[in-house]
Amino acid sequence: MNSTKKYLIIAAIITSILSIAYDIYNIVSWFLLEPSLRSSTFYVVFSFLEIVASIAVVVLLILAIWKNGVLFRKRYGYYMTALVLSIIFNLFSITSILLIITMFISDWVWIKPEKNEENKTVNNVEIIDKSREEKIAQLRKQKENGEITEEEFQKELLKLL
Repeated sequence: MNSTKKYLIIAAIITSILSIAYDIYNIVSWFLLEPSLRSSTFYVVFSFLEIVASIAVVVLLILAIWKNGVLFRKRYGYYMTALVLSIIFNLFSITSILLIITMFISDWVWIKPEKNEENKTVNNVEIIDKSREEKIAQLRKQKENGEITEEEFQKELLKLL
């Protein structure tokens, strides 16, 4: 997992926890107000739902980046579910914005293989260049035509390989 993506997801977890704390504060303050000063009951119910969704988002994001993100690709559904829940309950929250940003960061770590002048490696398998194959074919033709001896052919072949 890309470290930038990991840190943004951790920041989203922290902001979601702060959102939970703020929703708890709103609910407690609603109950402490006089009944005539209270807002609609809908807001309290929605705050409860938001707390449950935020807890689910935190748990799903923690599962998504568990063990330094080793399981991130296998558990990509956790991340996507957390993103959808976050967007449904609070589209313009910092958590949603951070998770949307992480979608555009690649989680692949690209390692450039060491380059040799004449051979390339892909997944630790050596690939012979066409130019090398052409040189070997040219050496074989020279050997068959008698232009070089068997010893010279072997020496040149070892140089190429």
